[in-house]
Amino acid sequence: MKKIIVFGGGSVGSSVAKMLSDDGNDITLIDNDKQVLENLKEKIDIKTIHGNATFPSIQKAADADNCDMVIAVTGLDEVNLSACHISKKIFNIPRRVARLRANDYLNNDYGFKNDFFSINEVISPSLLLTDYVKNIIDHPGAFQAFQFAGGLVQVVAATVLKEGPLSGRKLSEFKKDLPNVDVKVIAIYRNKKPIFPNGDTVILPEDDVFFMATEKNMRFMSELRMTSENPHNVMIAGGGNIGSALANRLESNYTVKLIEKDKLISKNVAQKLSSTVVLNNDIADEELLKNEGIESVDYFCAVTNDDQMNILSSKLAKEMGAKKTIAIINRSSYRNLVSKEIDVVISPEDVTISSLLASVRTSDIVSVFSLGFGDAEALELIVHGDSKTSKIVGKKISELNLPDTVNIGAVVRKNKVILANTDIKIESDDHIIMFLLDKKDISKVEKMFQVEVGFF
Repeated sequence: MKKIIVFGGGSVGSSVAKMLSDDGNDITLIDNDKQVLENLKEKIDIKTIHGNATFPSIQKAADADNCDMVIAVTGLDEVNLSACHISKKIFNIPRRVARLRANDYLNNDYGFKNDFFSINEVISPSLLLTDYVKNIIDHPGAFQAFQFAGGLVQVVAATVLKEGPLSGRKLSEFKKDLPNVDVKVIAIYRNKKPIFPNGDTVILPEDDVFFMATEKNMRFMSELRMTSENPHNVMIAGGGNIGSALANRLESNYTVKLIEKDKLISKNVAQKLSSTVVLNNDIADEELLKNEGIESVDYFCAVTNDDQMNILSSKLAKEMGAKKTIAIINRSSYRNLVSKEIDVVISPEDVTISSLLASVRTSDIVSVFSLGFGDAEALELIVHGDSKTSKIVGKKISELNLPDTVNIGAVVRKNKVILANTDIKIESDDHIIMFLLDKKDISKVEKMFQVEVGFF
């Protein structure tokens, strides 16, 4: 059990606090809004303190002297920076994680370093979301795409098309059709309910299927699409932190147009980008979209800070001929309403929380991703110890006594990807890619990966 202080009781802070509390940690949350804390008390059984997170007296009241970690996720970067600095310099808290939104704090060109403010790790929502959207665009047909083990392992989720060649067939038949493609189906969601598949599992239309493979073997994704054509044209709505970063990442491989209503922002973005066409206009202007060839756009990405504008512009783009739409939407109530009208709906909160959980839970957990269905998660863990000090080293996967809600997808050993089967023996330093249908099982998994005292 860790003693953790969370600075900020917003959507991310409260969600992280609840998840870490459910994991069995001792959580204290600090916020300067009394109403926020009153609302939290009705939902979460944690200690709360009203006050400014940068005040030493407030951190002292949260028992910072005996704290293992702080997570700074207030709405202001400057508060997060100062709070982490205070927690280190005055209370010597071992680990400090801060969420920073402004690109100036992330750009090495300006000489800013995390240790200026005693931060161990920075969580940047704009960079996380940029990577998330780019992964989806790089894997046509996917509604989720993420990487493990430094990109060696790819996980792609796609909805099976009624006319597609996978529809109505057993997984074993799929393997026969693509004998040289090493791909593992690690989870299927049917009507939002999970299935851990085997060779006899039949894939049905509208199933949401999670595939795991190396990048080389992900070429089979064309099987799930109506066409084998790769995307070329991307239109981005919004030139803020996410929009400008996304254009920068995409413009070397795609034809990119970016629309931004603010004239000054448009000018600044245009100066920083190379080949992206920057348009100073309203993203919901039908005449503009028509003149800029919306019917030939493969991906329309609405990434402004306005949920309603992202929804409206995505729906308009879809109606006018854009092949796929991606929208960043903060409010969960909005996401539920438009999930069937917009091809890919992304929650900034979920993406940020996944990264925070990877930083917080244990040093053995490298990365965590939410699957977007209930409490399901995918995570990467590192195995330590030997057969004497570890509960899992030297054992076959079939001997691990995993909960029914846990499925091992792959083992990465010395940069080699091994798609999991029950006969694989676990070795020290293996990276295990694992899927949990219920994140409450994380504490059981962590105990399995712990080494006995004396290993270090």
